[in-house]
Amino acid sequence: MLHAAVLLLMIGSAITAAACCLAAGGVMPRAVPWQARQSAVVMALGMIALCAGGGDARVLLLIAVAGIASAMLGVVGTRGRPHADACFHRALGCVVMAVCALAMLGARSGAPDPAPAGFGHAGHGAVVPMSVAAAIGVAALLGLMVLARVRHRGDVGSPVSGSPVSGGAVSGGVAAGSALVRLRGVPRGRILLEAEGAAMAVSLVVMAVMVLAP
Repeated sequence: MLHAAVLLLMIGSAITAAACCLAAGGVMPRAVPWQARQSAVVMALGMIALCAGGGDARVLLLIAVAGIASAMLGVVGTRGRPHADACFHRALGCVVMAVCALAMLGARSGAPDPAPAGFGHAGHGAVVPMSVAAAIGVAALLGLMVLARVRHRGDVGSPVSGSPVSGGAVSGGVAAGSALVRLRGVPRGRILLEAEGAAMAVSLVVMAVMVLAP
């Protein structure tokens, strides 16, 4: 019963994070570009597959490959962009998910007996370093997410360039109106991004516990 509740928590938080990221991208496409959105979706699908796959080696390998590919795609063209760090954090989340999948795959193949497929075998021999690396990756990613939110809390709500709030001259009532419409979506977008971060943190912690569970 407890194991099922943990799996449901992981699936629910992963889906919530992806849904919030997609919704925030609709409100603020510049703050949440397609690179970030695809990383969030791949991470959610990977965590669902992680729970539904029952420890199947092919599923774990597919999750690892998809996570690494999504991480590489998630940082394409983000250099120098205002929210490149947010894209990097989501891409790093995909890498951490891939490492967790590889740790579970190694634990499953390295088990001394034909134990039933599933989680909780991450402590066998040579698998320990990979499991520890996955846990360290989760902790490092959570720390980076917290630091980024503390440091750039006002970035998402900063006025768009050329809008009346930023002091730029906006010619014509249509341009001013569109700028105001964009600004009105900022508070909602900030709430969605905060919700995404919280849900992503929950899913990552649950995933780390599943890897390290004795």
